[in-house]
Amino acid sequence: MRRQMLFMATLSSLSSLGVSLIGPIYPIFVLNRFSASIIDVGALLTIFGLSSALFKAVAGIVVDVYGKERILLVGAGLGAACSLAYIFVSDLTQLYLVEFLSGISCALQDPARLAIVAEIGEGRRKGLVIGISESAYDVASSLAALIAVAIVSNFGFELIFFICSGCQVVTGLMIFKLLRRTI
Repeated sequence: MRRQMLFMATLSSLSSLGVSLIGPIYPIFVLNRFSASIIDVGALLTIFGLSSALFKAVAGIVVDVYGKERILLVGAGLGAACSLAYIFVSDLTQLYLVEFLSGISCALQDPARLAIVAEIGEGRRKGLVIGISESAYDVASSLAALIAVAIVSNFGFELIFFICSGCQVVTGLMIFKLLRRTI
């Protein structure tokens, strides 16, 4: 049980960092890189949030049909690609598309990750496993602000996008390993 909880806490932390590291520095990135306004920043964040929220129910159905591990793997792969896409985006239209796809990536990952957590926590310890997993996710998300600021101020924006992509890739590799065990 401890091994499973450590796996889930690690998975949740990596999944969180893959998304959360960009958030604290995102407005600065948009305003510095593009001829954008504060309204653009708000609209971009809204596109991400709405695409994530609106696709989560659909993603939950897809998780039930195709399996939580496969969908988390697809979501992490899409998230890794979107993180790298920030480096190559050259205008606001492309950035809006990346935000939309990033939202879908989150929509795929969240229900799949929570379904895995619920499965690991079968029985009397389900609440404990969910609590530990969500705490790990939130701690990583909270620390992301400090980590992102330190990285961007010392190395620039590009490194943060590579790190986010790397967190998504490692999340995918962990799920791939889990998938191989269950097949």
